[in-house]
Amino acid sequence: MTKYLIPWKSLLIAPLASMPMIVIGGLGSSDAGIASDFTWGIVFAISVGLPFTYFGIAVVGVPVYLILCKFGLLRSWIFGAIGALIPLVIFATAAPFRTSLMALVAGAGVGVTAYFLLPVQVKSVNSNEMKAMAKT
Repeated sequence: MTKYLIPWKSLLIAPLASMPMIVIGGLGSSDAGIASDFTWGIVFAISVGLPFTYFGIAVVGVPVYLILCKFGLLRSWIFGAIGALIPLVIFATAAPFRTSLMALVAGAGVGVTAYFLLPVQVKSVNSNEMKAMAKT
Protein backbone atom coordinates (compact mmCIF):
# COMPACT_ATOMS: atom_id res chain seq x y z
CA MET A 1 0.00 0.00 0.00
CA THR A 2 1.41 3.36 -1.02
CA LYS A 3 1.12 6.36 1.29
CA TYR A 4 1.19 9.92 -0.01
CA LEU A 5 1.77 13.07 1.93
CA ILE A 6 -1.43 15.00 2.63
CA PRO A 7 -0.80 18.74 2.16
CA TRP A 8 -2.66 20.10 5.18
CA LYS A 9 -1.56 23.68 4.52
CA SER A 10 -3.04 23.53 1.02
CA LEU A 11 -6.29 22.04 2.30
CA LEU A 12 -6.76 24.60 5.05
CA ILE A 13 -5.53 27.84 3.45
CA ALA A 14 -6.26 27.51 -0.30
CA PRO A 15 -10.07 27.81 0.01
CA LEU A 16 -9.58 31.34 1.36
CA ALA A 17 -8.46 32.33 -2.16
CA SER A 18 -12.06 32.03 -3.33
CA MET A 19 -13.38 34.79 -1.08
CA PRO A 20 -12.34 37.83 -3.17
CA MET A 21 -13.95 36.39 -6.30
CA ILE A 22 -17.14 35.53 -4.45
CA VAL A 23 -17.38 39.12 -3.18
CA ILE A 24 -16.45 40.68 -6.54
CA GLY A 25 -18.83 38.37 -8.40
CA GLY A 26 -21.78 39.61 -6.37
CA LEU A 27 -21.05 43.35 -6.49
CA GLY A 28 -23.67 45.24 -8.43
CA SER A 29 -25.30 42.08 -9.68
CA SER A 30 -29.06 41.99 -9.59
CA ASP A 31 -28.81 38.19 -9.51
CA ALA A 32 -26.86 38.20 -6.26
CA GLY A 33 -29.68 39.67 -4.20
CA ILE A 34 -28.42 40.78 -0.81
CA ALA A 35 -24.83 39.78 -1.72
CA SER A 36 -24.69 42.63 -4.27
CA ASP A 37 -23.69 44.96 -1.41
CA PHE A 38 -19.98 44.83 -0.46
CA THR A 39 -20.50 44.23 3.25
CA TRP A 40 -23.17 41.59 2.71
CA GLY A 41 -20.97 40.09 0.00
CA ILE A 42 -18.24 39.49 2.57
CA VAL A 43 -20.76 38.00 4.99
CA PHE A 44 -22.11 35.79 2.19
CA ALA A 45 -18.59 34.71 1.18
CA ILE A 46 -17.73 33.73 4.74
CA SER A 47 -21.03 32.09 5.67
CA VAL A 48 -21.96 30.35 2.41
CA GLY A 49 -19.09 30.43 -0.09
CA LEU A 50 -16.29 29.36 2.22
CA PRO A 51 -18.01 26.25 3.63
CA PHE A 52 -18.85 25.11 0.09
CA THR A 53 -15.24 25.68 -0.94
CA TYR A 54 -13.93 23.63 1.97
CA PHE A 55 -16.47 20.92 1.19
CA GLY A 56 -15.40 20.90 -2.47
CA ILE A 57 -11.70 20.71 -1.70
CA ALA A 58 -12.30 17.88 0.78
CA VAL A 59 -14.65 15.83 -1.42
CA VAL A 60 -13.11 16.49 -4.85
CA GLY A 61 -9.71 18.06 -4.24
CA VAL A 62 -8.17 15.39 -2.03
CA PRO A 63 -9.05 12.44 -4.31
CA VAL A 64 -7.85 14.39 -7.36
CA TYR A 65 -4.62 15.26 -5.53
CA LEU A 66 -4.02 11.59 -4.66
CA ILE A 67 -4.64 10.56 -8.28
CA LEU A 68 -2.28 13.27 -9.55
CA CYS A 69 0.37 12.11 -7.05
CA LYS A 70 0.00 8.53 -8.20
CA PHE A 71 0.71 9.49 -11.81
CA GLY A 72 3.28 12.19 -11.00
CA LEU A 73 1.19 14.99 -12.55
CA LEU A 74 1.60 17.70 -9.91
CA ARG A 75 1.54 20.82 -12.12
CA SER A 76 0.08 24.23 -11.32
CA TRP A 77 -1.90 24.42 -14.57
CA ILE A 78 -3.53 21.04 -13.86
CA PHE A 79 -4.54 22.18 -10.38
CA GLY A 80 -5.95 25.41 -11.84
CA ALA A 81 -7.83 23.62 -14.61
CA ILE A 82 -9.40 21.12 -12.24
CA GLY A 83 -10.19 23.91 -9.77
CA ALA A 84 -11.98 25.83 -12.55
CA LEU A 85 -13.76 22.76 -13.89
CA ILE A 86 -15.59 22.00 -10.65
CA PRO A 87 -17.52 25.31 -10.38
CA LEU A 88 -18.02 25.32 -14.14
CA VAL A 89 -19.88 22.03 -13.92
CA ILE A 90 -21.89 23.20 -10.91
CA PHE A 91 -22.77 26.73 -12.07
CA ALA A 92 -22.82 26.48 -15.88
CA THR A 93 -26.50 25.70 -16.22
CA ALA A 94 -27.89 27.16 -13.01
CA ALA A 95 -26.36 30.64 -12.80
CA PRO A 96 -25.96 33.73 -14.99
CA PHE A 97 -22.78 34.09 -17.03
CA ARG A 98 -21.13 36.62 -14.70
CA THR A 99 -21.69 34.45 -11.64
CA SER A 100 -20.42 31.38 -13.47
CA LEU A 101 -17.34 33.26 -14.66
CA MET A 102 -16.47 34.48 -11.17
CA ALA A 103 -17.00 30.97 -9.76
CA LEU A 104 -14.69 29.60 -12.45
CA VAL A 105 -12.00 32.17 -11.60
CA ALA A 106 -12.44 31.48 -7.87
CA GLY A 107 -12.05 27.73 -8.47
CA ALA A 108 -8.93 28.24 -10.58
CA GLY A 109 -7.54 30.51 -7.88
CA VAL A 110 -8.13 27.90 -5.21
CA GLY A 111 -6.49 25.21 -7.36
CA VAL A 112 -3.38 27.24 -8.15
CA THR A 113 -3.12 28.43 -4.54
CA ALA A 114 -3.33 24.83 -3.37
CA TYR A 115 -0.47 23.93 -5.71
CA PHE A 116 1.78 26.72 -4.47
CA LEU A 117 1.07 25.79 -0.84
CA LEU A 118 2.17 22.19 -1.39
CA PRO A 119 5.28 21.22 0.56
CA VAL A 120 8.43 21.44 -1.55
CA GLN A 121 9.18 17.74 -1.17
CA VAL A 122 5.79 16.85 -2.68
CA LYS A 123 6.35 18.98 -5.80
CA SER A 124 9.93 17.87 -6.34
CA VAL A 125 9.45 14.12 -5.92
CA ASN A 126 8.15 12.11 -8.84
CA SER A 127 5.79 9.19 -8.50
CA ASN A 128 8.40 6.42 -8.31
CA GLU A 129 10.49 8.23 -5.70
CA MET A 130 7.36 8.90 -3.63
CA LYS A 131 6.50 5.19 -3.68
CA ALA A 132 10.03 4.33 -2.55
CA MET A 133 9.77 6.88 0.29
CA ALA A 134 6.46 5.42 1.43
CA LYS A 135 7.89 1.90 1.67
CA THR A 136 10.75 2.97 3.96
